[in-house]
Amino acid sequence: IPHFEKMLYDNAMLVGLYASYGSAASDPASIGVAQDIAEWMTREMRATDGAFYASLDADSEGEEGKFYVWSADEVRSQLSADEWAVASVHWGLDRAPNFEQHAYNLRVSVPLVDIAARLGITPQVASLHIGAAREKLLAVRACRVRPGLDDKILTAWNALAIAGLARAARAVGDRAAWHKLAFDALDALRATAWRDGRLRVTRQRGEAMLNAYLDDYAFVLAALVECLQLEFRAGDFAW
Repeated sequence: IPHFEKMLYDNAMLVGLYASYGSAASDPASIGVAQDIAEWMTREMRATDGAFYASLDADSEGEEGKFYVWSADEVRSQLSADEWAVASVHWGLDRAPNFEQHAYNLRVSVPLVDIAARLGITPQVASLHIGAAREKLLAVRACRVRPGLDDKILTAWNALAIAGLARAARAVGDRAAWHKLAFDALDALRATAWRDGRLRVTRQRGEAMLNAYLDDYAFVLAALVECLQLEFRAGDFAW
């Protein structure tokens, strides 16, 4: 069970890793994980100019993980019988609670292919059921009190996100949505974090501040190299 704080920097690195592995190993599930991460970055972490916020708190309403965990009865009440038959086993809801003895952090306990064989359905049907279940639970979760958002725009972490998304787009043959996320964030970083020939560490409420450190420069350079391999833009090369 993780600490429930959601950080930009680790997701930034994982999106490129999962997409690269998924492409190299012809593993659609890993590419699907990359897609989920990119969608989370878009839905939860993206500022209006395309840059990315720093993190989401672990707590809401004074309890760690409250936004993210479930009871088995709560999940069952939202799903059809067929969806529950797949989801309960896939996410381990047929076992003892895995979070503080009273709730479930939904994680893969049994692969869908095994559940499909057990239920006498195809893996594709099992995947459809789990997809429908996820959409229903996300809709329910959206009505809960949300964790706090750390809305700093950190240069180094945004550069990691840009590099990860560009790497992911290249790995799967330039997926348009990931391409756009990478370049929108790169343009936002250049417009706000680059001042008088120097990088700034952070931006909050529109103000960029603090002279950058080595990691800021290193990660921005790495992001530019990744983006130039995805699409050559003369302005990026000049920068």
